[in-house]
Amino acid sequence: MSTPQDIFARLGGELCDPPIVMPANQPLELSGEAVRARLCVFVGENGEECALRPDLTLPLAIAQAEAGVSGETVKRYAARAFRLPAVASDPVEFTQVGFERYGAPSTAETDAEAFALVCEAAASSGVTESETRMGDLAVFPAFVDALGLAPGLAEALKRAFRQVGGVSALLKAKPKQAAHGLAARLKGASAAEAKAIVADIFALSGIQPQGTRSIDEIVEGLLAQAADAEHGGAPDLARQTLESVMAVDCAPEQAADALLAIARQAGIDGVEPVLTRLDARVARMREAAPAFMQAARFGTPFGRRFNYYDGFLFELFRPGESSGRRPFGAGGRYDTLLSKLSNGAVDASAIGGVVRPDRLNGGDRP
Repeated sequence: MSTPQDIFARLGGELCDPPIVMPANQPLELSGEAVRARLCVFVGENGEECALRPDLTLPLAIAQAEAGVSGETVKRYAARAFRLPAVASDPVEFTQVGFERYGAPSTAETDAEAFALVCEAAASSGVTESETRMGDLAVFPAFVDALGLAPGLAEALKRAFRQVGGVSALLKAKPKQAAHGLAARLKGASAAEAKAIVADIFALSGIQPQGTRSIDEIVEGLLAQAADAEHGGAPDLARQTLESVMAVDCAPEQAADALLAIARQAGIDGVEPVLTRLDARVARMREAAPAFMQAARFGTPFGRRFNYYDGFLFELFRPGESSGRRPFGAGGRYDTLLSKLSNGAVDASAIGGVVRPDRLNGGDRP
């Protein structure tokens, strides 16, 4: 009988187990709010802040960005990861079995193949159906670009999308709301310039960020305030359009048509390529893994809490458990991460998929 490792081995590549300990700033800045509050962080022997790897995707991407990508490259793993429990019955230490695929064509077909592999891996462990939740993090930015907003406001909206309630707050902001304090100083600054200013302020004052927000997220909030002061609130058309886009929550087969109808209502062009890919992906997913698509839903905001993903994402839950935080399988696309990690030296597409054997086997179910 096949195992999840056997299923993923068909992709080829090598089995990897990257370092368990990593600099804490890497997952703090890149993982997003879904993981950040659950990081296992400690101080190293030289006083540096360290973290246990919260997944295998990030340390493998960091290693790949350093090594470079020549043609298609596959990394596979069956290794331990560490997170503080999302619910009381979750373990801190658990195994992830998965793959990361670099340099493969960034297409609907490749997206659907990753999904199908994760579903097949789950089926090899006896789980033959799921409540599937999915999104596409390229949709919202495509609408923002198509609306032709002022650059500062457009960038602020894209940053706000990554924060729960961020888009709504920015869209409802009163026009020409004055910026105060540090936000006023950051008016017109790039993200990199703003981060340097905020980091200098923390360093000079000896103050450290409190809670789970990283410096990047603090800067995003301040830049959003500065953008609102400079450009005013979003025009009515943009506000209505983006609120409608954010509200899309439907069967995957209906998603592209629903979003296209919003674009036509707003009289905007430019979103068609993203929606065409979304429609093609969903069709191929249903062909490849129909049982895992029977109870599937698409939501525009889904997956935004993971900062390094930028396209298709999905999570697989046992029937009746999709409202919780315990998927047994997941995957997603992060085509821009290697470029960010390497300061542009490595530009390669990336997509991965993973299963949790403990959840597949029911060992941690209440």
